[in-house]
Amino acid sequence: MRVALLGTRGSPARYGGFETFAEELSARLAAAGHDVTVYGRSHFSIPGLVEHRGARLRVLPSVRSKGLETLSHTLLSCVDVGRREFDVVLLCNAANAPLIPLLRTRGLPVALNVDGLERKRRKWGRLGRAYYRWCEGLSARWADAVVTDAETIRRYYRRAWRRDSTMIPYGGDLEPPTGRAALDRLGLTPGGYLLYVSRFEPENNPDRVIAAYRACRAPCRS
Repeated sequence: MRVALLGTRGSPARYGGFETFAEELSARLAAAGHDVTVYGRSHFSIPGLVEHRGARLRVLPSVRSKGLETLSHTLLSCVDVGRREFDVVLLCNAANAPLIPLLRTRGLPVALNVDGLERKRRKWGRLGRAYYRWCEGLSARWADAVVTDAETIRRYYRRAWRRDSTMIPYGGDLEPPTGRAALDRLGLTPGGYLLYVSRFEPENNPDRVIAAYRACRAPCRS
């Protein structure tokens, strides 16, 4: 199949979860014999790189603005997709849902990975939160398939929008440990520590993780 992946900053991953998702999924689809194109933003892309891990890279500009960057880039990507030959589109981020009709008019089925409840993030004002809630409804009505990455989000879309989704949790490729040198350097013992990894965003609550760890009466293990 000829697959277009839209709505992320691009590949190779240089920022967050959607970008890691785009890189890893596109590489696996390409390895399975599919023709994959990942659309990326010019200021996040590596100049001159046109292919990565078997997937083609299509770089386009965007409006450098918190409220317009995602939508402006995906709009250009949708226009570009309409000029090329694809069989299916994987669209990331519910904020891009208003652009689904541009793809559907070309007869392209659209799977939309909605991510989490972006409207609940503190960085958005009243208008931003209202926009994201509107986009949730459009995602549920217009996408041919809705993809969620957590059971909580799957249940939310079913309850709030009466839309079933395919829940696909993220995984990870971790090499098995080859020794204890790293633990010894940090003064840790196997199974006797807790590892927390995330961006320091308010919604990730790193302060609560620290408070919970300190309040742990029994030894915390991970």
